Amino acid sequence: MSEKHAGMDTLVTSSLQRVGPLAHLPAILAEHGVDIEAILAGLPCTAADIRPETFLPIEVISTILERTAAHPGLGDIGLRLARAMDHTILGPIGHLMASCATLREALMTYVGLQIANSTAAAAYLHPLAEDFALGFGIYASGRVSPHIYDASLAVGCNMVRELTGGAVGPVEVLLSRPVPRDLEAYRRAFHCPVRFNESQACLIIAGRDMDCPLPTANAARRSTLLQALQQQMAARPKGFAERVRHVLRPLLLAGSASHRQVAEQLGVHPRTLGRRLDGEGCTFEQLKDEVRLSVARELLSTSEIGVSDIAASLGYATPSAFVRAFRRWTGSSPSAWRRALSHNDGV
Repeated sequence: MSEKHAGMDTLVTSSLQRVGPLAHLPAILAEHGVDIEAILAGLPCTAADIRPETFLPIEVISTILERTAAHPGLGDIGLRLARAMDHTILGPIGHLMASCATLREALMTYVGLQIANSTAAAAYLHPLAEDFALGFGIYASGRVSPHIYDASLAVGCNMVRELTGGAVGPVEVLLSRPVPRDLEAYRRAFHCPVRFNESQACLIIAGRDMDCPLPTANAARRSTLLQALQQQMAARPKGFAERVRHVLRPLLLAGSASHRQVAEQLGVHPRTLGRRLDGEGCTFEQLKDEVRLSVARELLSTSEIGVSDIAASLGYATPSAFVRAFRRWTGSSPSAWRRALSHNDGV
């Protein structure tokens, strides 16, 4: 399955994710008698790299999780990694969140600064009727393991509970993966209803809970931590195209990923957005297509969601418009691409 647009796969070179909860992997493997060197064989990392503060390509993390899940008793590795982990695993961002006054402020802080921890996936906080969706979406190219979403949402669930001193938890969880064999593992991890084969991966938090005060709130500490984190981010600035991709992923889910809306999110004029991307050798439409393709391939490969529903989730007016775009990108229809992938995985 060769891609027509080779440029679509250039994202992987800059698609880095903070290791975070994956740091618990060596201990889990040791408990199950699995050699970590066998898991990492042929990958551009060593056991010494599996530390919370290390950054790895998200495709490497996906491969590690898929190899681990293939071992008996480790099919729920994403959930296992998240056990006993909360906002503190996010590093400086997590500590900053704990100093915020309310859950709303903490989650908005996380979403606003999360690019410091990832140039492969974006966190978002979207209003959903009277509630809010706290979600996580990967926009990097390449194969994506659903175990990444399991781990991210399970940590998010723990994070919300820990930040509020146990006063708040999600009322529902949405995952893109098919219904798993072991539903009980998901019930234990989330303690609320879980829906599968959804177009996004998120926690649903009741609107009434968003203004829950945090017992660890400390305005002076928040100011100090925020200043330090902003200085750290300024010392390692992200490319403008990276920032656009990061904003595009959640806006696509909200159905509002226009040139003007992305510019507004980034605090620049639409013409400025175009000029800055031109200076980096790309266009807005090119980046939007890259993100759409990576999300389409992810949903086709990790879920049983229908093509028409995927088209709608990516903002296409009709399924046929999505099919034409996907064929232009890959030389294949979405359905044929999914069948070929399933055949190759079964070989």
